[in-house]
Order: sequence, then structure tokens, then C-alpha cells
Amino acid sequence: MPTRQERRRQERLEKKQPKKEYAKEQLGYRNWADGKGKEKIYEMNVQLIQPWSVPVFKTTLPPEILQTMTEISDQVIADKNRVGKDGFSIDHGEYLAGQIDTELRIEHDLLEQTGVMGFFLGAVRQFIIQCKCQMMPGFEQAIQKEEWLIQMLTMWIVSQQPNEYNPMHIHTECTISSVMYLKVPKMLSPKKEHRPNDDGSILFTTNSSRDVDFSVPNIVIHPAVGDFYIFGAQQQHAVYPYRCAEGQKETERRSISFNAVFQSKTDHDRGKKANQPRSVIKPGDSRPS
Repeated sequence: MPTRQERRRQERLEKKQPKKEYAKEQLGYRNWADGKGKEKIYEMNVQLIQPWSVPVFKTTLPPEILQTMTEISDQVIADKNRVGKDGFSIDHGEYLAGQIDTELRIEHDLLEQTGVMGFFLGAVRQFIIQCKCQMMPGFEQAIQKEEWLIQMLTMWIVSQQPNEYNPMHIHTECTISSVMYLKVPKMLSPKKEHRPNDDGSILFTTNSSRDVDFSVPNIVIHPAVGDFYIFGAQQQHAVYPYRCAEGQKETERRSISFNAVFQSKTDHDRGKKANQPRSVIKPGDSRPS
């Protein structure tokens, strides 16, 4: 129990100090428990570390690229001959999973002549760099300085109509896949109000999600004209069917996809060196001194 003299000394000290609430206001202190007090704003760099996942890269096609790809696909679809310069049919459906009638291959010559090939290879390069940086924090500078060798394999048009769909699948014999949207029709509203985004949407799904609070095993994304996605070829995905009003003229949901492979130049050069034939010294041959 403090004495009367000690209590008076404590009172005198408290009078000399500013009130606690005043001190909090001066410091921009925020009482996080009840949300009261003056809020202080902090500028912070945030890094989301998730090396156990392959992200889906989303961007928007520049207007000139969107227009060029629309014109290329119009030309390919309108050509009733449907035979490429290589002499093979451009009908690509037999190699794909989609329950879709019109799936046509785009020849690389068209992409190179119109100048869009470089754009797509550059976009893939950015996807690779972002994925590698999140895989190996601390090595970002080396990853960005690395030369990434990229080869586009096949590009094709998916001219989807009402009631057609693409079942769950992956892309094989490649490492990177993509999809871009050129035309999206007006669709009838879904029959179930609690599932408003399913019809005509792309579904990405994975079995690696175990934390129910901070991750989900699938995501449904409704397409918009100009949307462009790049993702790992082993990423499972599907496309839901959709419905349009009876008699509606524009019912096509048009997208273009391509597959690609990549390798760092460092790995390429290392493999090339390892595969070089080694000289064999036969008995009796002179050895270099």
C-alpha cells in the first residue's frame, strides 16, 4: 500500500505528462481493437509467396492485337477449302477434347506476316518470369536476366455455339497453354440464381488446395472480349455450355488458344554440350602431350 507522500508524488508526475489519448493522437496511433483513434497509413511492399501453385496469368489484348486476331480468325473460318499450305487439313477437332463442331488450326505464317507472333512469345516470356520468380524468391534478378527460349507449337480457333462445351481436360505434349476471347454473345440468364456465372464460362480447377480459408480448388471466370489467359499446360480446365435466345443472330463464343514449350538458354547450352560426341582414344593412338 503506497504512503500518502508516494501517492502525491505520483499525482504530480502524471500532471506533468500529456494525457494518453492526446499522445495517441499526436503519434497517429490507431486502436485496432475498437477501430477508434487517428488512422496512420503505411506504405509497404507486399510479396505473395506461393511456390506450390501455378498461377493463371490474366491480361487484356491491346486493341490492335485483338483486331488482328479477329481478322485472322474471320479469314480462317470463311475459307471453305480448309487445307493449310502444308497440305494438311486445318480442322483440328480430332486432336481436342471439346464437343464443338468448328475448331480450326491457324498457320504460323499468318501470325508472322501480321506481326503478332512476337507479341504472344513476349507474353509467354513474362508468364515464365513471374512463375519462376515466385518459385525461387531471392533469385529474381538472375531469372529476369536469363534468356528464355520459347516455341509456339499449335494455335487454333474454337468457334463455340450454344449447347456445345469443353469437358475437363489438360493440354499434352507442351508446357504452356493459353486462351483469348474474341467474341462473346449475349447469353440467356442461368436457370439457377445462386450459380450466375457458370454458363459460357471457363473453369480452372486443381486438387492442390487444402486450406479452405485462404484457397479454393476451382474458380469460374466469365469471358469478356479481349481477355487473355496463360497457364501451365497441366492446369485442368473446362468450358461450360450456354444458351441464347431463340432466333438470336449472333450466338458465337469465339476463342483462340495456343500451346508452347520453353527452356532457359542456360539449360539449352548445358544440354547441347552434354550431348556432344566425345572422342574415343583407341589402343595405339597417340595421346596429346
